[in-house]
Amino acid sequence: MEPGSVENLCIVYRSRDFLVVNKHWDVRIDSKTWRETLTLQKQLRHRFPELADPDTYYGFRFCHQLDFSTSGALCVALNKAAAGSAYRCFKERRVTKAYLALAVRTQSRASQSSWSWSLGCTQGTPCPKCSY
Repeated sequence: MEPGSVENLCIVYRSRDFLVVNKHWDVRIDSKTWRETLTLQKQLRHRFPELADPDTYYGFRFCHQLDFSTSGALCVALNKAAAGSAYRCFKERRVTKAYLALAVRTQSRASQSSWSWSLGCTQGTPCPKCSY
């Protein structure tokens, strides 16, 4: 995968209420500092200047976060009502996140593996980290 740039923003899904993008690895979601040369916020403003909302701090309503080094689908609400709906879904744990790791063995061979592990929870024991 090529390094992130302001032009290479991949759109996964778009509707009237939401935009889902494939956040590139090693790209911050947002920043108010001048030192950050590339952020998802800047990519969105470059590609969709008409969607930027001056009433929000960063110009966009990010529904959740992904770490700097993590790539993957990131949901952006395109209006206040959609942002509220997404917030409630995350708050009520009606959203499931899944991670897929790509392990590179050599320069020419790679394999995809699906991993799962316990958060230390068991069924029947309430846990704030999972939906049991």
